[in-house]
Amino acid sequence: MIPVVYAPGHDTELRRADTRTQQAEARTEQAEARTEQAESRTDQAKTRTEQAETRTEEAESRSEEAVRASELSYRRLFEAAKDGILILEADTGRISDVNPSLVRMLGYSHDELVGTPIWELGPFKDIVANKARFEHLHLQGYALSENLPLETRDGRRISVEFVTNVYQAGDRNAIQCNVRDVTERKRAEEQIRALNSQLEQRVAARTAELESANQQLDTFSYSVSHDLRAPLRHVLGYVELLQNEDGPSFSERQLGRLTTITQAATRMEKLIDDLLAFSRLGQAEIQKTKVNLDELVQETMGDFLADTKGRNIVWNIHPLPTVRADHALLRLVLVNLVSNALKFTGARAEAKIEIGCAPDDNGAHVIFIRDNGAGFDPQYAAKLFCVFQRLHSQAEFEGTGIGLANAQRIIQRHGGRTWAEGAVDAGATFYFSIPR
Repeated sequence: MIPVVYAPGHDTELRRADTRTQQAEARTEQAEARTEQAESRTDQAKTRTEQAETRTEEAESRSEEAVRASELSYRRLFEAAKDGILILEADTGRISDVNPSLVRMLGYSHDELVGTPIWELGPFKDIVANKARFEHLHLQGYALSENLPLETRDGRRISVEFVTNVYQAGDRNAIQCNVRDVTERKRAEEQIRALNSQLEQRVAARTAELESANQQLDTFSYSVSHDLRAPLRHVLGYVELLQNEDGPSFSERQLGRLTTITQAATRMEKLIDDLLAFSRLGQAEIQKTKVNLDELVQETMGDFLADTKGRNIVWNIHPLPTVRADHALLRLVLVNLVSNALKFTGARAEAKIEIGCAPDDNGAHVIFIRDNGAGFDPQYAAKLFCVFQRLHSQAEFEGTGIGLANAQRIIQRHGGRTWAEGAVDAGATFYFSIPR
C-alpha cells in the first residue's frame, strides 16, 4: 500500500469543508424547522378559517331564523290587524297582498283584490283616480287622508281614513296602505255637532228668557217699590196727624194701636228700601279692583260701633287675602253677614264672632263668618238666601229677609257662591267664595 502524503495546508482545507458541511446541515435543519412551523401555522389558519366558516354559517342560520321569525310576527300582525291593509307594488300600482280586515270591509275576495291595479279597483277610484295620481302618491312617501268616501261591493257608502307609507322591500319599493273605517265615528261626530247646535240654541233661548224674566222682575220690583211708597207715606202721615191732633184724647189702648201701625209701616218702609236695593243689584255694573279684605273688615266693623256698645263680644279675626272684586258691593256683603252675626248673638252673655279664610279645592278664596248665636235647622239651609225667607219670627229677631239674598246675588255676580252651616242654638257659619 502506497502511503498518502498530503500537501502542506491540505488539513486546513478539509477542516473548512467539514465546517461548511456542518453549517449547511444546520441551515437545512433550520429550514426544515421553519417549514414545520409554517405548516403548523397553515394548519392553525385552516382551523381558524374553518371555525370562522362555522360561525358564519351559524350566524347565517340565526339570521335566517330571525328573518323567518320576523316575517312570521309581521304576518300575524298583518292578519290580525283590525284596520284594512293592502300592499302595492310601487312601480306598477298592483295590489300584492291584502289582509282579512280589508276583505271584510270591502266585500271583495282576496283573489279579486290581489293583482289588480289600485286605480282600477272600484272602491279606490275616488282616492287614486289614475296612474298619474298614484305616482304622485308614491313620490310623497307618506300621505294621510281623512273622511274619504268608499263604496263597498254591496253598494254601502263608508268613510275611511287612508294612510300610505313607502318602504324598501328587497331591491324594490313597496307601498303599504292602511284603511280605517271611520263611518261610525263620523256619524257620532255629526250627531254630537247636531246636539251641540241644538244645545247652544236652547241655551241661547233659555238665557234670553232668563234675562227677560230678570229684567221684568227688576222692573216689577222697582215699580212696585215706588208705587208702595206713596200710600205708605200717607199712612204714616195720618198716624202722625192723629197722634199730634187727637192724641191727648186717646186711651192707652188706642195709642198702642197707633204705635203698632207706625211700627208696621216703618218695617214696610225698610222692606221697600231693601227690595229696591235688591233690584238695583241686578243692574249695577261690577267694577273690580284689588280689595284688601283685612282693611275692608276693619272699615266695615266701624259701622257697628253703636250696635256693639255695652255688649260683651269676643272678635277673632284672622289674616285675610287680597281679592279682585267690586269694593262697594263686597263691603255690602260683609255688612250683611256681620250684621247677621251680631243680631243672632244678641241673647248671648258672651258673643263670639270669628272671621277667617277657609281652604278650597277649586282655587277660590273662601271667607267665613262664624258665630255662637241662635243658629238654624240645617234642613232649611237652602232657604236662608231666598228673598223674604226667614227661619225666625219677627218677635225673635227683626229683619226683612233680604240681606242674605243681597249677599248671594253680589257673590254670584262675582262668579262665586254662598252657603251656610249651622245647628239650632249652636251657632252658624256663613261662607262666600271669590274666584282667584
